[in-house]
Amino acid sequence: MEITERLSETGASEAALNALEDHVGARLPSDYRVFLQTVNGGRPKLRAFDALDGEEGSSVQFFFTLDENAPNYYILKKLDVFFDRIPSGLLPIACDSFGNLVLLDLGAESYGAVYFWDHENENMDGDPHWDNVSRVAGSFSQFVQLLK
Repeated sequence: MEITERLSETGASEAALNALEDHVGARLPSDYRVFLQTVNGGRPKLRAFDALDGEEGSSVQFFFTLDENAPNYYILKKLDVFFDRIPSGLLPIACDSFGNLVLLDLGAESYGAVYFWDHENENMDGDPHWDNVSRVAGSFSQFVQLLK
């Protein structure tokens, strides 16, 4: 994947990856772990994607990073902001230009699958639900291949 604007000068360290896994209580899928180790977030050249269920897709503004020096796109900060707004077991890995998220399943429904979360349809009166979550790909690698 070609990154046109990097968020970090280096890949994520093993310590940072382990800290993220400890924080979420799950092991990251290997393809996403390698992405963080090598790229560690940024704006991809190919950005647009479609949802698998016929719902409208979007485009990736930025993939999130484990670099604390990019606070607006720092994964752990995103977890804090969205922990009670997205279904449990999903990890925010990217955003679009409208405040929506791309999520990675760490055990909620289908481990390793990628979903799109539409904030316009989130449940503001209670627990997060799946009505505003659309499946996009079976894995992070498949998601990257779908970008156009």
